[in-house]
Order: sequence, then structure tokens, then C-alpha cells
Amino acid sequence: MARSKSPNTRTGHTSPATEAPAAPVVHEGRAPRVPAHLGETGREVWRSVWAAGAGAYSPDTDRNVILRYAELHDRRAELMGQVDADGFMSSGYSGQPVAHPLLRYVESTEKELRAIETVIGFTPESRLRLGISAAQVRKSALETFLDL
Repeated sequence: MARSKSPNTRTGHTSPATEAPAAPVVHEGRAPRVPAHLGETGREVWRSVWAAGAGAYSPDTDRNVILRYAELHDRRAELMGQVDADGFMSSGYSGQPVAHPLLRYVESTEKELRAIETVIGFTPESRLRLGISAAQVRKSALETFLDL
């Protein structure tokens, strides 16, 4: 098996680090109003997503994806509230201890949440794919903090 050369003995051209292009500003207005049917968790998620997007999301085209994301957070909160009230374990058909049946729905809800998080740029890899550099995210977070 071949070993790689040490850095000081390598020859050839180095590839310059390329920066990801800045994400385009899609919307400069205010975020859409929070839908009335969302619960407390969904409302908080709605506001957070639109604030974190900082103009990257369009109310016309991205509203339904973000709405679905907020609704899924509401569903997860409701399911976990029931699991917390009942306990993680319950009795099975023969009296044996089994995981709470709602945990299957929590798992499928979290799978859908992860898929949407990838689409809207809430993971490091998806942000790079979308052209949102870490410096932009840090700058946005710092600006939000300083505005408080």
C-alpha cells in the first residue's frame, strides 16, 4: 500500500482554495405572518427559520416548505408530550415491557424534519451546497446578537 508524500516533498501545482459564492438575496421584505393554526413550538420555529434565512427564502415559493417544517415540529412536540406523560415504556400484548408506540411516529417525524433541514440549508453540508458560507452565518448571528 502506498503512503502519501510528506507536505515538504510534494511537487506540482497546489489547488487554490475556492470560496463558495454568496447565497443570493431572494426576499428583502419582512417575514410572512405566523400562520394562526401553528402551536407554540411551530410558531417559534416559523420565526426562527425566517430570521435565520435573512432574505434567502421567498414567501412565494418557500412558504409551504417552511410551513411544513413548523407543522412537523408541532407534531413532534405533541407526540413527545404524550410520551413524557405516559413514560417511555409501556406494556406489550403479553405484559412485556415495550417502547411507547408513539415513538415510531416521533422517529418518522424526525426523519421528515431532517430531510427538510437539508433542503432549507440547516446542516453544514447543505449550507455549503447552497452557497452559504460559515462566515456569513457567523456574521448574521453576530449582527442579531448585537441588535439586541
